[in-house]
Amino acid sequence: MLDFSSPTVYIPTIFIMIVAVFITIIRRDARNNTREHTWELPYFNEIALSMNYLNRNILEDGRFQYRQNVDPEIEYENTTYNSLRHAGTLYSMYLYEKMGLETKFHDARILSSKYFIERYLKKIDDTRYAVLSLPEEEGIKFPIAKSGAAGVALCALCNLYEEKELQLSVLRGLGEFILSMQDEEGDIYAYYNIEKNESDKNAQALFYPGEAAAGLCYLYEIDPQQKWLDAIKKTVLYIVRTRKSMDLNIPFDHWSVLAIEKLLEKKLVNEEEKREMISYAEQMAIPALSNQITNSKNSYYGAFKDNIRPCSLGTLMEGLASIYFCSENEQMKMIITKALSIGNYFLARVQVKTGKNAGGLPNSANWVKHRVTPNASVIRIDNVQHVVIGWLKYQQILKSTGKY
Repeated sequence: MLDFSSPTVYIPTIFIMIVAVFITIIRRDARNNTREHTWELPYFNEIALSMNYLNRNILEDGRFQYRQNVDPEIEYENTTYNSLRHAGTLYSMYLYEKMGLETKFHDARILSSKYFIERYLKKIDDTRYAVLSLPEEEGIKFPIAKSGAAGVALCALCNLYEEKELQLSVLRGLGEFILSMQDEEGDIYAYYNIEKNESDKNAQALFYPGEAAAGLCYLYEIDPQQKWLDAIKKTVLYIVRTRKSMDLNIPFDHWSVLAIEKLLEKKLVNEEEKREMISYAEQMAIPALSNQITNSKNSYYGAFKDNIRPCSLGTLMEGLASIYFCSENEQMKMIITKALSIGNYFLARVQVKTGKNAGGLPNSANWVKHRVTPNASVIRIDNVQHVVIGWLKYQQILKSTGKY
């Protein structure tokens, strides 16, 4: 008898069940939904609509209008803000250019990048720069710096060095800040108290280590110093080894697999490290894939059980695409491709298509329904950012497989 309480049994068993389900789906609708909505129409229109939304919501000084509402009559003050999400939105705009699309928003991106640099980057000592979170914007008691924000800022800003818009010393300063927030095991402290000039060694944030590692990957590309690579590998391996025992309860961390994707792409790890990282990425994929709604008659077809939030679904699309590029398992890659197909199709359906806020992605897919909570129809810039990146990365998979 098989012991289904054993991870060595139930993880492979669940994967086999997922394979069977997805093969059935692929055979059933490959000529209908998949071909019509993905292979031939890989979200060019949806991406353009959302990019235009972001562009329209850059103010004259470069600050984003952080929130809008599907109902254009509802307006928000723009004091509530999040510097990390500003950086993430800049990153999505950069990827839009990098992945071979248009450069029409380049000047707007540079304007918004300069606003971010002037308002949120702070030199905290001779070698370190940090990204500020301000009390009046984030409802905190005193200014702090998030390690994750430094990582996402590096993802967004490293390209400015090559364009001669930002000095390498500033980017190195963000890297030094991350290194100073890393403990001996490789974990990354979450917060730095700007007033006291010290890190909070008790605070942790799930995604900050992955964000920090991903940011250092971008820094290493333009400044290939061994210390950056050592810090990336140390943090990634810490994440991999400490989360392995979580089995199917492993959190879905798209930033950590982005870092792994980059390490593997550049062949920067040895064989043992490679195997560990791929195993972690695939382990993360299994519970996510098993929760996707694959019944085409379900109104939430393509979303995930207990998750119809476009922002969160966008991160799932990002992460699954990274796992696709990490995995060497052809069945896994096939299933991920299908999951991205129907997941991105769902996101395209819930995108706002017309009006002042066309291209926006509200907080909940239920924004179209009556009597939902008012928060459901709120559009934040990070909702749009993550979905756009999910679409862009899916296009890269289609290109790599010659599907269009």
